[in-house]
Amino acid sequence: MNKMTSAQPNDQLKIYEQVVLRIEEMLHKGTLTVGDRLPPERDLATTFQVSRSSIREAIRSLQEKGIVESKRGNGTFIVNTGDILEPLAEAVTEQRIYLLQIMEFRQAIEPPMAGLAAKNATKEQLQAIAAIIDEKAPEPPKGNPWEKDIRFHTAIAKASGNPLFEQALFNASTALEETRQAPLQSPERMAASCAMHKEIFNAIAAGNESLATETMHRHLEQVHGMLFSEK
Repeated sequence: MNKMTSAQPNDQLKIYEQVVLRIEEMLHKGTLTVGDRLPPERDLATTFQVSRSSIREAIRSLQEKGIVESKRGNGTFIVNTGDILEPLAEAVTEQRIYLLQIMEFRQAIEPPMAGLAAKNATKEQLQAIAAIIDEKAPEPPKGNPWEKDIRFHTAIAKASGNPLFEQALFNASTALEETRQAPLQSPERMAASCAMHKEIFNAIAAGNESLATETMHRHLEQVHGMLFSEK
């Protein structure tokens, strides 16, 4: 069978949908063909850096589409490539547009929010942000590392002194989560994000409004790069 290569998610869907999308891309490119047997769940989980439960969900979805078939004792096989090109292209296009819109929202809201936090944060609020930074986030697939990320940005919203920032993040929370999952799906990306969080906090703690604004802007540019990286 053709050897599967490691792939990073490039457009954020639910985790199992990312796996489905990647496998469909491999079918379209010919990396996988009819008759090939998929690797075991544990190997797929390692390849895509997701949990085994997400792999099982992805396989169920592919079975429903008639693309794979599981044979007891023998494994899961590609039985049909289906007419996947058009829906695949549509899904990628729609998700890219959606993610770009979310990132535009974040760039409009969060840099000035960080600047105001540098200006208005109380000692207690700074301590709360520092405590979040010092926590060790669970690494995928054992936990949701983006939960810590959410609390970090929410704490900055509170420290801004303007409750409308916190309300805006809350109202957009479901959409914002779409920009967190893929960038935090590897230890390397988590480390890069945490390093930027520390820079943002240091600027806020120093009361440097312009630096806090600029650092948050650079952090969101970093997230944008992770989301749309093809590597």
